[in-house]
Amino acid sequence: MSEGSRVTKRERTRAHILQAAATLFSDSGFSGVSMDGLAKACRLTKGALYDHFNGKEDVYTQCVSHYVEGAISDIFSQSLTDDSSAEAKLFSFLERFLTRLQDDVVLRRLLQRLLIDSKGVDLAVVAEFALLRPFSYVVDLLTQYKPNINAKTHIYSFFCSAIMGEDLRVIAELLSPEFKGIPATQAMLEHFRAVIR
Repeated sequence: MSEGSRVTKRERTRAHILQAAATLFSDSGFSGVSMDGLAKACRLTKGALYDHFNGKEDVYTQCVSHYVEGAISDIFSQSLTDDSSAEAKLFSFLERFLTRLQDDVVLRRLLQRLLIDSKGVDLAVVAEFALLRPFSYVVDLLTQYKPNINAKTHIYSFFCSAIMGEDLRVIAELLSPEFKGIPATQAMLEHFRAVIR
């Protein structure tokens, strides 16, 4: 077997581990996943996991960074990036982000777990590799569109609401039945437009 094919097999194994880990961590959180459980889910030995990663925290930060970065890259590729206005680019990105959160439960759960139960995990690594780029991008767009508001606060609030919103929608519909007929993405975007006015 040539060295090139060993690298390819190693990359495939690593990608398989990252995908399985994303699903496990999204379902059970950091504390609910063990290296034994991850090895079993991947049909690998624990030693094989340690051949690719330094431990559970390393698997976690890399799988979350990898999964979120991939999703964000897809969102960027689907959003307006041409010479459109800052407003059009902003709402194009936010709409794609909301749609992806609605459709991709693993992404939504990984982000939720980052917000609520990532104690002891190096969040700076995940933030730097997966969250800083989209956050900075939409903050810059909002600053261009509405220069007199605190863009960072509004965007942070939007992201937190979006990440939790899909799962809280059932409660919102019970408390305010008028939400039932409004698609979630449309409702979030309309609310955000009203807030930044």
